[in-house]
Amino acid sequence: MKTGFSILLFPFVYLIVDLIVRFELFSLYSAWQLLFHTISVVVSTLYFVTGILILNKLKKRKILYTSMLVIFCLSLVLSILGSYVFFYFNGFFPNYYTYAYFKNEPQSAFFLLKDTIKLQDILIFVLIYSGLYWYFRKLSKSNIGWNSNKRIGLTLVVFLGLFSFLVIKVKKYDQCLMVDTNFYAAVTSQLINWDKSRTYKGEGLGTRTPFKMDQSKEKRDFNIIVVVLESMRKQNLGVYGYSRNTSPHLCAFQKAHPDEFFVFKHPYTVSTTTMLAVPAILTGIAPYQTPDIFYKQPIIWDYSNILNYRTFFLSSQNMNWYRFDRYYSKEKLDYYWSQEKSNYPFFNDLGIDDKYTVNHLDSLINIQDKNPFFGVVQLNSTHYPYTVSPPFLKWKGTYVDDYDNAILYQDHVLNKLMGQLKRSGKLENTLVIITSDHGESLKDHNNIGHVDSYYAETISVPLMVYIPKAISSKMDIKTFKKNLTQTTSNIDIAPTIIDLLGLDKQKDVQEIAKNFTGQSLFKPISNNRTVITMNNNDVVHFKVGVSLIRNNLHYIYRMNIVPNRAELYDIKKDKKEAKNLINNISKVRLDKLISYFKKFEICKKYLPPGK
Repeated sequence: MKTGFSILLFPFVYLIVDLIVRFELFSLYSAWQLLFHTISVVVSTLYFVTGILILNKLKKRKILYTSMLVIFCLSLVLSILGSYVFFYFNGFFPNYYTYAYFKNEPQSAFFLLKDTIKLQDILIFVLIYSGLYWYFRKLSKSNIGWNSNKRIGLTLVVFLGLFSFLVIKVKKYDQCLMVDTNFYAAVTSQLINWDKSRTYKGEGLGTRTPFKMDQSKEKRDFNIIVVVLESMRKQNLGVYGYSRNTSPHLCAFQKAHPDEFFVFKHPYTVSTTTMLAVPAILTGIAPYQTPDIFYKQPIIWDYSNILNYRTFFLSSQNMNWYRFDRYYSKEKLDYYWSQEKSNYPFFNDLGIDDKYTVNHLDSLINIQDKNPFFGVVQLNSTHYPYTVSPPFLKWKGTYVDDYDNAILYQDHVLNKLMGQLKRSGKLENTLVIITSDHGESLKDHNNIGHVDSYYAETISVPLMVYIPKAISSKMDIKTFKKNLTQTTSNIDIAPTIIDLLGLDKQKDVQEIAKNFTGQSLFKPISNNRTVITMNNNDVVHFKVGVSLIRNNLHYIYRMNIVPNRAELYDIKKDKKEAKNLINNISKVRLDKLISYFKKFEICKKYLPPGK
């Protein structure tokens, strides 16, 4: 009796901890969700009891016993401790798609862990592991008189039967399960679905089929550079009114060029994952559009090719990440350069230090050529873990401090870029567009990162445009200025480029433009502009949900928590989105808001039941 109690002590304590962590959630669970949690409690207990019984049987076989004990302790510590730590940082437990990321992007996942885990974390892990190892060793070597092969076999059969059931249902009920069973079930499901037919570099993006357009005899006499930042949220930029002076150079540039440097007040991204956001910026195609359009739409440099521009693409990021190498494989660029081509060491996950990229840009700007240039520059300074050199360590102590330091460094890099243009004599003849793929969450809504969040901090991005007077005099700058206070998006860049290059009357371009859901910044943007954000479609599979901005309302349907939850905020008045208005809006008005999703078939899969 005493031994039986000792064996059940750990599962009992673990269950109490789990009940405390989920206390507020249980009242929201459906009957089915409660049932699956109960089944997971049984599976978790059986896993532990069976493990101890097997170890007890093997206690005289020293090598096998020690090996199994090490694995047993490691599996429990990693699955339980790791899951609760993940919950602390993200507000939900790791799900099937979390482990898919580790499977599909192993190199990025490794760097993410390396940059996240600190010495104190390792010490805590070792202490907990050592304590459990000592306890389980003592428990498994005690005298368990009722430990028969028949009992072990019975518990094993029941365990495997229930566990198999959880593996089948893990995608739907992962947030309901005890975290160790959720871990084992999700990993098992990933292993079962492993694709053995390919050299494993991660699923990621597919190969594009470039759209062929007629060449024009026309030429333009100005240059264009589109700068795509990484994980830059506009709230923390000094040029957007942030309390800290994180962008002194941008602020100074704005002051020096008040009639040429424009800052859009309300820009949002169409996706908070780089895998979908960058293609959206470069093609004007959103995640809610079908793959046949997604992979066939021209990239913005293709439009400049019509007019015989010299084209280049420089990226501080590694193109194997999310299989961007495959996505860009058929592109016709005059010059292409990225982390893996640079041979510079990794910096901030799978990127390089932006100073190398901007230094490389200098040589391309200064090439003597009769044709103007069109370049895309993708930077990486504000990517986690926000590493900067000592001169830029202005604030210390928190995630926000580290992030603000990274912005300060990014501002320095952008200043170098603009300085290069000025020294080359091309600043007065080069239009520069600056935006970001998405923002970043810094525990604002109990989350670190961006992929699993649609709150204001992750969907709000900068959108800044420098238009020299020599270029703006040829454009509808009055309409452009009116749009500064309208709802805009990083998906507006492609249609803007078409208008900027004067290609909107070309027949094949007009045909392509029919696919755009973004709008040119040089044409009137409606007061009722709607921007949909999503990370889950036929190309990318994250379990996040959908987001919609219309006027001042921001609707979010979260699918990465259980139960799924709808939220509504006044994003312009309640900038931190602290007050959920979902119960304060009429059903008619809410249904009308949700109806905008239904214009796109794929969005219907991610709406609340019955909507």
